[in-house]
Amino acid sequence: MNWEMALQQEGARWRAASSPGSADVDRMLRGTMQRLERSGLRTEEALALLGHLLEPLCGRSAAESAMAAASRRCGGVTGRTWRAFVASLSELIGSFCGMAAGRLIGQAGLSLEVA
Repeated sequence: MNWEMALQQEGARWRAASSPGSADVDRMLRGTMQRLERSGLRTEEALALLGHLLEPLCGRSAAESAMAAASRRCGGVTGRTWRAFVASLSELIGSFCGMAAGRLIGQAGLSLEVA
């Protein structure tokens, strides 16, 4: 299975669980992170992976807008600004897609090792 497909499936799982409880969120996050572990990515690859995870959660337009806004907030996305970008993106996604989606994006983003 390729990464795009895996991320789309994870996003669909989260969307299907529209309002999971805290224990469910933690269980889903652990499972998602185990399935998505990846390291040594270029910034563009990491952004593409997060974009594929975001699209099923909030739609393509909202995903692109949130990623652009988070990038502006941290002064652009590089290996050095990756953590700030992910924190900002997580906050934005949490505000309009719900806390569980924001946590997913935050943990997924921080699990990616960006060069």
